[in-house]
Amino acid sequence: MKDNFDNKYTDMDNEELEDDMQVRTPKAVAERILGLLAVIGKAHQGEDPNFKAWIATNDIKNYLSFKETEFINSNEPEQNAIINFSWRAEALTSLFWAANLIEEMPALNTQFDVYSIKQLAEIIGNPKEFITTITLRPDEDLTAMESELYNQHWRVRDAQLFGKEMPEELNPSVVYERRYGLSWIIGYGDDWDSVPTDT
Repeated sequence: MKDNFDNKYTDMDNEELEDDMQVRTPKAVAERILGLLAVIGKAHQGEDPNFKAWIATNDIKNYLSFKETEFINSNEPEQNAIINFSWRAEALTSLFWAANLIEEMPALNTQFDVYSIKQLAEIIGNPKEFITTITLRPDEDLTAMESELYNQHWRVRDAQLFGKEMPEELNPSVVYERRYGLSWIIGYGDDWDSVPTDT
């Protein structure tokens, strides 16, 4: 199981937070997808020269968060970092769903193969076109899915905190990452590295 990224938050009024929230733009989601493809690629392919050339040629560094930039620039990242960033594939799954690249949100107890997306070759082959052509599901569908993932995350936490048996339909790491991605999309967090995941 992955180690959750550190998230530290100050106490804030939830209503004030939600009043300030705004669903991310299609362009922002497209750039985030490209950034996640980069870090997941780094986790799986390491220092592959073709992969590094793709990042450089397409200016993918412009779409990376601070933590992602550190990871991409590290020649010998720690094993925990490699594991954590490889799990970001599940957050990417939520972004793929939001962008209509997969029809239904995959099961929450199984890792999804993000490389199975049929449009992936086009996205990687022409990132700039992808940014200009991406469309998102309606805002109400995005917020409804985030709410559902919040509820499933609460079930995970409830089982963990009170020593209950984990529901077989839930994998804690999958649920965490899927929720992280959807929470970011609907506007939680100042940036990708600081999305709150409290329940």
